[in-house]
Amino acid sequence: MGYKESDYNMDHLYDAFLKLADKKGQVFDYDLEALAFINKQQEEPEHFRLDYFSVQSGSNAIATASVKLACGDEVKSEAANGNGPVDAVYQAINRVTAYDIELVKYGLSAKGHGKDALGQVDIVVNYNGRRFHGVGLATDIVESSAKAMVHVLNNIWRAAEVEKELQRKAQNNENNKETV
Repeated sequence: MGYKESDYNMDHLYDAFLKLADKKGQVFDYDLEALAFINKQQEEPEHFRLDYFSVQSGSNAIATASVKLACGDEVKSEAANGNGPVDAVYQAINRVTAYDIELVKYGLSAKGHGKDALGQVDIVVNYNGRRFHGVGLATDIVESSAKAMVHVLNNIWRAAEVEKELQRKAQNNENNKETV
């Protein structure tokens, strides 16, 4: 990933990686960056949380969604139209965050059987030249889709926090060089 070994603690990173891999199943580069550069990343609550969503759609109607999203300590609400209920939810979420996200891949699979089956949504998005993955699981596929997007948002937020931390460390190193 282009970092020097002196930038992080390999023993800590490996232990944290194993815990995260057991929990998530898949670990991506931005997960490793967060583990390496953000202290106690796994203990902290998610920055984005889906508090509420509502969707209206029909065969001859425009799909409309409203969402309430917790963004850190702030709660924001938005509504949007889309070319279906999932797109409407994604448009509303994107309005809340103002992130320019491009959906690259959307996958839906059933987990379980019958009326109690869960729908798992796996998505991949492009954001600022990087790919981010998200997974959502619920009995309602629109809710699974919304959860997957919120998962992506939290991955993007963590990657931005890593970047800020790296910039802060670089600035501190520069300041230390100037005082010597």
